[in-house]
Amino acid sequence: MRFMLATGNRHKVGEFQKILAPLDALPMPAWVELPPEDVESFVDNARGKALGLARALAAGAPAVASRDLFCLADDSGLEVEALGWAPGVTSARYAGVDGPGADAANVARLLREMAGFAGPLARRARFVCAVVAVAPDLTEYAATGHWWGAIATAPRGEGGFGYDPVFVPEGSDLTVAEWPQADKDQASHRALAGRSLLDRLRREGLLDGDQRP
Repeated sequence: MRFMLATGNRHKVGEFQKILAPLDALPMPAWVELPPEDVESFVDNARGKALGLARALAAGAPAVASRDLFCLADDSGLEVEALGWAPGVTSARYAGVDGPGADAANVARLLREMAGFAGPLARRARFVCAVVAVAPDLTEYAATGHWWGAIATAPRGEGGFGYDPVFVPEGSDLTVAEWPQADKDQASHRALAGRSLLDRLRREGLLDGDQRP
């Protein structure tokens, strides 16, 4: 089994390649245009992207869309309990900014929204990742991972991306941006969702039991 990742985000590609190893995880061709993430559900957004990639390959590169290639997409974001689980599916566009400055703008808005909340319980949050793998026959397999923690009062660390500089996982005093990348790859919401998906594929008899990350 091989996977092709329905994303143009190089950070996500790198994370999933490690999560899914030793299975192959291929970046999608640059000519593929994915549908917009305009559904109010992580799972539905992931499903739309995975199906979009599968159909694009079937139409434009049928030789690539072989019987062992599954199209894999994720949709992920941050949910903060005190904000009614916002920003949720709008995490990437929370501040209404596109391009290189979006991450910093999103973090800045989040910290403004959280200014009146003190202590880990009041600042409780979770990263969410939904993954959907679409088989060559368009059968869908979905899984979700939740990584719990709290929002820091100020950004810390130089690693990661998105909200990593302000997310402190449960049991840690460090933000994810201060974690070694190898530790994040093992603990993250994407890792949890990816492992859950592989377990699902094993239960379905599609993946050998000894192919375990």
